[in-house]
Amino acid sequence: MIVYHLTEDSKVRGCLNEGLIRSQARAYVFPDWEDVQICIDASAIENDSQGVLENWRILVLKVDSDQIVQAPIPRSGLPSLLGQQTIEDLQAKSFYIETDLSGERIIAIKNAFGDDVTDHYQGESAKSRNLFRFLSYAKPYWHLVAGATAMGILKFLIPLAFPWMLRIVLDDYLLREGVAISEQKAKILHLVLLMIGLHLIWLVATYFRSLFTAMSGHRMIRDLRTALYNHVQRLSHQFFTTHQSGAIVARLVHDISQAQNFVGSALTNLWMDLILMIVLLAILFPMNWELTLVALALMPVFLFSIRYIGRRIRLSTREVQQRMEVLAGGLQEKVTGTTIVKSFTREEQESELFKAQADKLYSKVLRSVRYAVINEMTVGFVVLTSPVLVVWYGSHLILSEELTVGQLTQFLLYLGMFYAPLQRLSDLGAVLAASLASIDRVFDYFDTRAQIADKPDAKELPKLDGQIIFQDVDFGYDPEKSVLKGVSLQIEPGQTVAFVGPSGSGKSTLANLVPRFYDPTGGRILLDGEDLRDLKLQDLRRNIGIVNQDTILFSGTIRENLLLANPLASGQDIIEALEAANALEFIDELKEGLWTEVGERGINLSGGQKQRIAIARAFLKNPKILILDEATSALDSRSERLIQEALDHLLQDRTAIVIAHRLSTILTSDIIITLDRGQVVEIGSHHSLLEQGGLYAQLFEEQFGVANRD
Repeated sequence: MIVYHLTEDSKVRGCLNEGLIRSQARAYVFPDWEDVQICIDASAIENDSQGVLENWRILVLKVDSDQIVQAPIPRSGLPSLLGQQTIEDLQAKSFYIETDLSGERIIAIKNAFGDDVTDHYQGESAKSRNLFRFLSYAKPYWHLVAGATAMGILKFLIPLAFPWMLRIVLDDYLLREGVAISEQKAKILHLVLLMIGLHLIWLVATYFRSLFTAMSGHRMIRDLRTALYNHVQRLSHQFFTTHQSGAIVARLVHDISQAQNFVGSALTNLWMDLILMIVLLAILFPMNWELTLVALALMPVFLFSIRYIGRRIRLSTREVQQRMEVLAGGLQEKVTGTTIVKSFTREEQESELFKAQADKLYSKVLRSVRYAVINEMTVGFVVLTSPVLVVWYGSHLILSEELTVGQLTQFLLYLGMFYAPLQRLSDLGAVLAASLASIDRVFDYFDTRAQIADKPDAKELPKLDGQIIFQDVDFGYDPEKSVLKGVSLQIEPGQTVAFVGPSGSGKSTLANLVPRFYDPTGGRILLDGEDLRDLKLQDLRRNIGIVNQDTILFSGTIRENLLLANPLASGQDIIEALEAANALEFIDELKEGLWTEVGERGINLSGGQKQRIAIARAFLKNPKILILDEATSALDSRSERLIQEALDHLLQDRTAIVIAHRLSTILTSDIIITLDRGQVVEIGSHHSLLEQGGLYAQLFEEQFGVANRD
């Protein structure tokens, strides 16, 4: 994260380490955040830096996954983010802002003491928009919502008759003198039978209300989860490199499940309880306005609890969810990398790290629980004390013959019905807080836009020849640091071109620009004379096959993983692709053959087996352009030789980009391009580059020795 000091031109000119402001900011704002980098205006650092910082006006920008962002917040963007707040308003206060990765949407604002002031500066408009967007998923199921509403009305109205019937039994039958016992019994029996009938109707209404609510809720969540998954699938490659996979899964699973609670709690219970309370007040005031005022005497205490403590419950709930996401993301990484953990005997250390994260989560949960308990105690005090006050005052009214026993009993029963939804509303506070926070987090992802997307007038890819031209291409993952600088080269159709160079020279980055995992920050890339950015993304990638060093196989059979490349491939197509990749022999030795389960990430196969399946998958796709990023690195010498022979045959009439550290795999390439520090330093054939005696010759000598040059 970065701490920004807003200057007149809003430029960040210098950086200080965390120690200088630890006591000033970290102690209040981010006590458990790590890896803090502080950037401030160098002009503010005179001789006494510590003295300056004591009165420093700070703004903190924190991004997801603790990613450090170098660029300052645009001056023009701040007022739109904060409503009517100006740069001067911001400079007059000390607080920090947590945003999404783009820095364009604010997630939370806190002051220097850690108090959340998001609502004060940003208002509820964004949250309201997210809520309405969520509710829009109920439109296709309005008939189920209407049915649940109708059944809910019956469920809540029927019990209103029971106190009235009980008053009749007490005042008109049991306590009234001069009425024959047989007549009393008959009338009481009639009322009892009526109560039973109403109760049966109540049970039916309750059943169908729950059924309709569950059906509409689950369908809404199914549609929402599917829509979010589809959206995430279309996000740019950078999104997945800057977000933990466990955190993404948490949004898709945990947060959407939490959002489902809103359907059952808010769409039915919440507004129905509010209506029931209004109806009950309309009943209680005409019955006895004095008793009603006595019953409501402690309502200010309840409202204070809902507003003051409820707000803290919402904030602490959000913090719990954020900490849960961090825990889930780290846990998934460690579970996936359990082999590394075991090989380095890191079990004890990883357990300690996990315990530290779990302790941080526990502290957030404990804080949330404390607020919830305080709220429960406050509401409980109101609910238990109010009837006592009513009994005390009602007894005086009975003794003065202004009220009957039956009327007091009826009033107390209605009062109990009034406080029951009141207590439910209080209990719903934490549920709704978690649900609303989850809804916001879900739509955070919906609001994340793909950085790589089709233009409105994107062209369909015509019949492809496979010529690739890089024209003065610049690129950097960080705007302040270039990975590629002025790369210009031309690859002709059908050529096999190898990228070589030291680690970090930009080989894989340059190859990743071809399928538009990233776009150049300068220059352009042409495919058959067309700028890649002018072509439809799906058409482009449909014509490119990629085999990475880190082979990804999905749970399922070998056959299912192969058919990802071409779902319409015939059995013969599969056999030919496996033969070409030298994979058919080991598959025939497997008991289940093509129907062998590979396990999660292909754990049931060896590294070489997985890589050969990945190569076969690329061949099965039959692309015009093939990118091999260390594709033969996991193969033994015999398999590598056989694969190389297959490549020489199968890459005919295809444009191929081969990235390799093992130079033995690229000796027959048409062109070898040597990169160093993001620049092309050599272009030529194997022999011509050896004769030049440059970087390629040096790399070759390091691997094979001078004697093997020829």
